[in-house]
Amino acid sequence: MIIQNFVLGLLHNNTYLAIDEESKKCFIVDPSTPSEKVAEYIESNGLTLEAVLITHGHFDHIGGAAYFKNKFGAKIYMSKEDEDFIDNPLKIGRKYERFDIDVYVKDGDVLDLCGQKIRVIATPGHSAGGVCYVLDDSIFCGDTVFYESYGRYDLRGGDFKTLCNSVKKILSMEGDYRLFCGHGEITTTAHERQWNPVYADCQGLE
Repeated sequence: MIIQNFVLGLLHNNTYLAIDEESKKCFIVDPSTPSEKVAEYIESNGLTLEAVLITHGHFDHIGGAAYFKNKFGAKIYMSKEDEDFIDNPLKIGRKYERFDIDVYVKDGDVLDLCGQKIRVIATPGHSAGGVCYVLDDSIFCGDTVFYESYGRYDLRGGDFKTLCNSVKKILSMEGDYRLFCGHGEITTTAHERQWNPVYADCQGLE
């Protein structure tokens, strides 16, 4: 699949569009804003948007979910553990359109989307309901892990020990995966196993 990245919103979120070239079906990951630019890209390339995949419920990752659901009829996939953020966002005063989750995802689920199998891995710690989506050798990891860093844990539902275990869970996966992070540059599990401070920062936590 082709993965296109759009940097959107005040916090410069990475919103990913994963496209199956043969079927022209696609899904979007963490649409932070109701972006007309992304919508135009979908329409001008004759794509069919099947799903909106949410890694966690923070406002800067769900702000465009309703827009893409309503415009393209895509279903929203998200963990029930983070559902409360829809009506009670971290940001004061919700400025995005409300939506309902169509499919609740949990650890071990395998989603059949765009002719692909997408595995769900629960990675709480940044939020209680954080998940990652594994597609072939790629992982959409939201704010769990970043290039030589990892997500914050001082927000509602966050926990340092839990986040440490989630990051180590991802980095311990056999092989080398591309990590499509919620902010910043794309990295790999091989690079992060060598350079991510999580192993030192979380030393002694089990």
